[in-house]
Amino acid sequence: MKLLKAIAAILVVHTLTASTCSKNDDTAGTTGNITGNWKVSLYWDNSDETAKFSGYSFEFKSTGQVTATKGVSVVTGTWSETSSKLIIDFGTHPLLSELNDDWLRLEKTTTLIKLKDDNPAQDDKLEFVRN
Repeated sequence: MKLLKAIAAILVVHTLTASTCSKNDDTAGTTGNITGNWKVSLYWDNSDETAKFSGYSFEFKSTGQVTATKGVSVVTGTWSETSSKLIIDFGTHPLLSELNDDWLRLEKTTTLIKLKDDNPAQDDKLEFVRN
């Protein structure tokens, strides 16, 4: 009888412990919401090419649409997220298509997003800061 009580107590403790744990498939350092206005603070493609995106404001909308605005020019694309990636697609735009990729998310906070190319043979990096 004591053995049954001990087993029952262990099961109760195990059940309570397991029920308070939650599965989180996001990678470490991935807090914060991406929706809103951002600017490119780093774009590295074999060299620092950040200046190409100077003056652009990127608005990530909750609908999965992203707009890049510079002056009166507005280019629309799409974005989505997985637990470890940020996928950006601006189609064939001559400049913004350079951002098209399944970027591995290294860090995401409310004010910073650090990404790197998902292809290990590439050294591309992209960082956004809140505008």
